[in-house]
Amino acid sequence: DLKPSAAASLGQVHRAIGHDGATLACKLQYPDMKSAVEADLKQLDVLMAIHRRFNPVIDTREAAKEIGARVREELDYRREAKHAALYRYMLDGVDEVRVPGVHPELSTERLLTMDWLDGDKLLSFKTAPQEVRDRIGVAMFKAWWLPFSRFGVIHGDPHLGNYTVFGSKATPGEGINLLDYGCIRIFPPKFVGGVVDLYEGL
Repeated sequence: DLKPSAAASLGQVHRAIGHDGATLACKLQYPDMKSAVEADLKQLDVLMAIHRRFNPVIDTREAAKEIGARVREELDYRREAKHAALYRYMLDGVDEVRVPGVHPELSTERLLTMDWLDGDKLLSFKTAPQEVRDRIGVAMFKAWWLPFSRFGVIHGDPHLGNYTVFGSKATPGEGINLLDYGCIRIFPPKFVGGVVDLYEGL
């Protein structure tokens, strides 16, 4: 489909049909995004340097370094394909969360082709019955907590466009589709243990 189904900061998603008749989601990166990102990161470094001059108590260099590393990773769709495969493995058997399969033969560094997952926007369930919203809440929690607590992996881009809700007329809000894997962070077990200790302390 020439008209995009969704747009993001680095690219947009188009619906397509494969030769086998399967419905696909083709995430296509905007032209020349690498140089645009590098220009933005240079401006960020300037802003952070100005901030350090006015408020030297907070050293923003590590924050800028972290932001730069994550944004540069998002430019590599082959890396994102590996992240999606990792999430399919980690959430295997979790019926409330669906992860699209990746088609590596139809993907490149700037084109990521995945299974199309039908679903409705998360915000369309704001006024849904409580039991429906509870099911969605449980699915959202599992999508975040299970990969983190068992594998030390965090999905670092939890904005509303990265989730849709699937279900049937009989059971609306059965679960969520997790759609974007560009920003993933892996933590050592010691960090995960500290978060669990903090949770138990709270």
